[in-house]
Amino acid sequence: MSLVTRSAILQARVSPEIKYASEKVLKGLGLNLTEVIEMFLRRMVHDQGIPFDVVALSDTQLAQITDEYERQLHIGKTRRRTPMSGQPRRTRSKRE
Repeated sequence: MSLVTRSAILQARVSPEIKYASEKVLKGLGLNLTEVIEMFLRRMVHDQGIPFDVVALSDTQLAQITDEYERQLHIGKTRRRTPMSGQPRRTRSKRE
């Protein structure tokens, strides 16, 4: 792929479970979502259509993805530290 300046911004809403599972797969491939979206869009332009068959996840597959995401979310919450005093962290308001 030639060096191209990437300046256009895309925003997409997806379920957090699907984003997490996708990033996990891509990490194993040494890629990130930006790179894969760029590849998808280039291939779609080349093929003049969606470059794969569209299929739905089964209820079992979706449940497995959701369970894994929730486990990781729970692990992340238990790793957060509070100050030594045991008091909850103070969050800054936008006015401070």
